[in-house]
Amino acid sequence: MKLLGIDHGTNYAGWATMENGKPIDLGLRDFSKIAMPDVLDAIYQDTFRMIEQEQPDLVILERPVHFKNANSVLALVGAFSMVTLAALHLGIKIAHIRPTELKMQTGKGNADKETVAVEMQMLFNLDYDELAVPVLYKTNDPKGKYKKGDVQQRLFDPSDALALCWAYHQKHIKGVA
Repeated sequence: MKLLGIDHGTNYAGWATMENGKPIDLGLRDFSKIAMPDVLDAIYQDTFRMIEQEQPDLVILERPVHFKNANSVLALVGAFSMVTLAALHLGIKIAHIRPTELKMQTGKGNADKETVAVEMQMLFNLDYDELAVPVLYKTNDPKGKYKKGDVQQRLFDPSDALALCWAYHQKHIKGVA
């Protein structure tokens, strides 16, 4: 069974494919320069094309449960809905993983994103920069704290998408609870 995990968002979306418990491919989609509500159409169109290209048997999404504020509710539920709609329009089944299930299958129940990325890196011997995409500083800091090219932050969306596939594989295919 070919799985497509999507860690949806309105700025970035991670995706990963897995078959028989082995990663096939993963990546990051960048929607950060597209404003609402146009970003929702971009997410739908991009997801539709990705599903057509990858031809998964199942799309796995993280079930949205925690929100910081009303704007994050609208953004996350909007992205979740567009990914769901694209899969439904192509006749692909959808599964949901709760954040707690994801963390239990990929580490400890309170694992942070970096811990999940390290678990995926060790489990599958993958390049950490593919799992946790570095965002680099573009200029030097006048105070000398960082230099151009230093890692400013990491985007953990690809590792989260792979973890969605792995959690589903562990729980529903292998029966590991």
